[in-house]
Amino acid sequence: MSGLKIFIPEKYQYMPPKKIFLARAGAVYSKILNDETLMEVANRIYLRGLDIARPVVYWEVFKKHQLPENAVPGIYKTYETFLICVSTLGAEIDEEIERLSHISTLEAALLDAWASEALEKLNDSFEETFKKQNNSKLTMRFSPGYGDLHISVNKIYVELLGIADKVRVLDTGLMIPRKTTACIVGIGD
Repeated sequence: MSGLKIFIPEKYQYMPPKKIFLARAGAVYSKILNDETLMEVANRIYLRGLDIARPVVYWEVFKKHQLPENAVPGIYKTYETFLICVSTLGAEIDEEIERLSHISTLEAALLDAWASEALEKLNDSFEETFKKQNNSKLTMRFSPGYGDLHISVNKIYVELLGIADKVRVLDTGLMIPRKTTACIVGIGD
């Protein structure tokens, strides 16, 4: 299983539940249901996100000896094989959030929340697909910026996958497109 692989999902594999996306935006779903205007805006933004997202997961399986020591969190030190992936919704989402921020704070906030939840759903869907296709047991995803895995490790993962032309990592460790995540997963026997 060596070499970069790409997972391009079907829409249902990154469609977040409306209730969850609205909760991330700080809305109480039961109250929005009774507000036709807000529900119309939420529905429009949901569909806009689906229309402009360009989701993709870049991934590869690595052996421990192929990875720098600081690229593996302490809780995974006993594992010998790792899945490293970088997931993104693409630059169009960032651009639309920025555009909307000059027109409607509400719509920009809703699209930002939608994209965050869509990215989470994309990661969950990819993980499930990987487990089924490879008959593998996986640990939970672990992303740079949490625990003992410094956010600068995002750059290591992007370089390991050879996708610096698709995802840019700033000196701060943040990635562009903004709706992008990197993670490492231990693969069990």
